[in-house]
Amino acid sequence: MRMIYSDRGPSPLDSGKPGAADRDATFGWWGAFSIQKFVNQNPLSHTHEDATGWLAYLQQFYDRNFWFADGGVQVWAYEETYDNWQDRYGVDAVVAVYHSGHGGMDGNGVFYAPLGAVWDGRSDAISNRMAFGNEKANYVFWSTCNSVRVLEGHTPIRTWAGPNLGSRMIFGFETTSIDSPDYGKKFWEKWRAGQTFTDAWLNASWDIYQGQASSVCATGPTQAEATSRLNSERNFVREHVSDAWYAWRWYYARSSLREAATAVPEQTVQLAPRDPSAELARLGQLASFPDAALQEVQVERQGVLSANSGDRYVSTAPLAARWVKLAEANHRNTDQLDTGRAVELARAFAEQHVEATAGAELIVDSVHDLWQNSGSKDGSQLGEPVSLQTHVTFRQTFDGVPVITPGRGEIRVALDNDGTVVQAHLSTREAAGSTRTPSSVVAPPSGQGTRAAGAPLPRDPAESLAAAQLRLVQHLAVVGSDEQRSAAEIHERLEIRDVPGTLQVGYEIEGNEAYPAARKLIEIGQQGSRYKTRRWVVAPLAR
Repeated sequence: MRMIYSDRGPSPLDSGKPGAADRDATFGWWGAFSIQKFVNQNPLSHTHEDATGWLAYLQQFYDRNFWFADGGVQVWAYEETYDNWQDRYGVDAVVAVYHSGHGGMDGNGVFYAPLGAVWDGRSDAISNRMAFGNEKANYVFWSTCNSVRVLEGHTPIRTWAGPNLGSRMIFGFETTSIDSPDYGKKFWEKWRAGQTFTDAWLNASWDIYQGQASSVCATGPTQAEATSRLNSERNFVREHVSDAWYAWRWYYARSSLREAATAVPEQTVQLAPRDPSAELARLGQLASFPDAALQEVQVERQGVLSANSGDRYVSTAPLAARWVKLAEANHRNTDQLDTGRAVELARAFAEQHVEATAGAELIVDSVHDLWQNSGSKDGSQLGEPVSLQTHVTFRQTFDGVPVITPGRGEIRVALDNDGTVVQAHLSTREAAGSTRTPSSVVAPPSGQGTRAAGAPLPRDPAESLAAAQLRLVQHLAVVGSDEQRSAAEIHERLEIRDVPGTLQVGYEIEGNEAYPAARKLIEIGQQGSRYKTRRWVVAPLAR
């Protein structure tokens, strides 16, 4: 396999060939907003990294129109009068716009996004005061909680048909989402692998946490065109479309099949160094690629290697995140695959392709569905949700102890309702065959000859997580502090609770090492508040 390095990856523009541009010039392609310090809400920690991670891939081709942060994010940029201010700034000044911050929805389907400063006496962007898509916006990313709701009587039509005046796709979440720096970056990693915009958004979110429900909607003059856009769109297009029809998809967990692990591992596990070309070759073999398909492979600064043969795709990305697409799902069959049958078929696939899975020991973890629905903007037709695919997730274990890092040490097998494996996500790692005692539990010398002192015990998971949570909250308070509010005041105001059922003990993977650790989710925000967020708390137990 010959590796060809490129300065930049493929372009997501519809032309695919951006011309030379002065770095100060803007072409109305993309812009972003991110808020960590809010006028009247709890702070967030990772929204700036989220937004800049999304922008970073795009700025290989053209400069951004804007990136407004914290106090620069104000209501004017979201409302019709100024949302294309100076033909350069605002939601409708660019083809693709990304917003990362808090979000919430009321019982009437109205979406609220609190912002970083007061303008015209207001500090919330509200969906029923927006009007985008009549100028430039075609792809609107809401990296916030509850931004594209699809359950409990909500639909994208209810929330977004009023403000949307021509946009093609809207991305968001049904549920509360994790405060993470990785959504934007991972979106482009998935897209670079060959995934559509829809799949890239859904899969990026599930790498971060499979208990959150990401969602995507697409529009079109007909049901068929809106659905086709969900199925296939993967380039930014300037042309607006009618939103007479909406079609939407979302991931949702069906069942958890694994008891939470609580045993503390006694060893760290050394992992074999990665060989991305070998990873890709094994995936090519799994997908029955002809030899010629992998003779030359392009790799760029993002570190994603990918190839395709017809409608089959293989890729490997940083952190050993591999993906293989084997077939198009049969969406005509809408009879949901039984959980037991899905697990049986997925397990058979994993056992058949041991080489591609790095020979990992596996335990079944969970099952979730890819759901779809559609409806007409005028309300005359609204479908019933149907499950298009069943995804079965397996967790890698070392001596029976699972990897607990989200998006690492996993195999996720996607089956259509015929029971055909249509794609698989793999992030398992091969053990190097050696373990070692963590240095933090090595008995020190006693100072009395050759006799050793008693070895320290591994740290207690509950105590370790409590200490890690305190550090996280202190950092969050500092991030949100300013001249008006001290870190101590913010810390005192934060209301924090554990998310039930999320405490796990097992192996975290970092670099070429799997080490004992504990993790849990916490929810931050007043119990009855519209605006809440969730954070992972992670505590190494031995290194």
